[in-house]
Amino acid sequence: MQNLRKRIPTILTSDEILDKAFRKVSKVDKVGRDKVEMVKRKSMGRIASATDVISSTLQKYVKAFPSINERDDFVAEMIEVTVGIDKMKKALGNLDWASDKIKELQKQYTSKVMTSTSVNAADTYRKAFYGRTSSVVNKISPDLEFLTYARNEFRKVPDFDDNMLSIVIAGFPNVGKSQFLRMISHAEPEVAAYPFTTKGIEVGIHQSGYRRYQVIDTPGLLDREPEERNRIEMQAVTALKHLANSILFILDPSETCGYHMESQLRLLDYVQQLFPGVPVTVVENKVDIIDTGSDHLKMCAATGQGIDEVMAVVLGSMKHLEDADAMF
Repeated sequence: MQNLRKRIPTILTSDEILDKAFRKVSKVDKVGRDKVEMVKRKSMGRIASATDVISSTLQKYVKAFPSINERDDFVAEMIEVTVGIDKMKKALGNLDWASDKIKELQKQYTSKVMTSTSVNAADTYRKAFYGRTSSVVNKISPDLEFLTYARNEFRKVPDFDDNMLSIVIAGFPNVGKSQFLRMISHAEPEVAAYPFTTKGIEVGIHQSGYRRYQVIDTPGLLDREPEERNRIEMQAVTALKHLANSILFILDPSETCGYHMESQLRLLDYVQQLFPGVPVTVVENKVDIIDTGSDHLKMCAATGQGIDEVMAVVLGSMKHLEDADAMF
């Protein structure tokens, strides 16, 4: 799966891009058989240098962001729920436009400098190029700011291994998902006694014998219509949709999470209907507070009680996938 976190470089502001370009052009020097030729050659060299720095910088940003044309996978959907595909396409398109526009200006003003007959005219055309180029770069300043925001948001999305079976932990906020992940893996998600502690997707690795499993802690899902969900909840649904080979759904019958069991069970029913081909293991957490006596698996994620039994069932639900892997 494409690595969104490491591939995108730091995005410079419009002022920083211009400063970078003009610092470089100040070092360009040329010689000629007379002063007019020298100034003309130096002006053309500086115009070319500024164009190269600015255009190559903008194109580097465009190429660094993931290609999302005709994509329908986890990366594309995560981009949509995180920053918006249309907004990102528009920003990248504006950078493309600016890069092309500056190359057009280079041709236009290089021609003017070449045909100039005086030092003053050559200098005037060079400065005019600088001015128009600065206006173009300043025009895309909001796009550069948006792409900086997008880059920062992408850095919060963990790296995923497509070759590893994935267990996705789901349930309402504060039911114990992060505690469970911390117990079975080397991940260190934040654990606190208030809803929405998990601000993004967390990934841990669970080792069982020779096989390793990817365990994904999703932000707490709320029992409401999709259009009413916030960005964090939509990230969780995206993870469930694209990454889950098995789902562990955690219930909190003590209701100390702040949500009634009726609502939690409705959400469980929603998840089972939304992902009919994915096995769902249901477990009641916080058995140290209350034991309902139901047929559901029981555990206490805070102490580790019952976790081995839960993992045995979850791993068993993927046995057919492991057997299929072993055939290849």
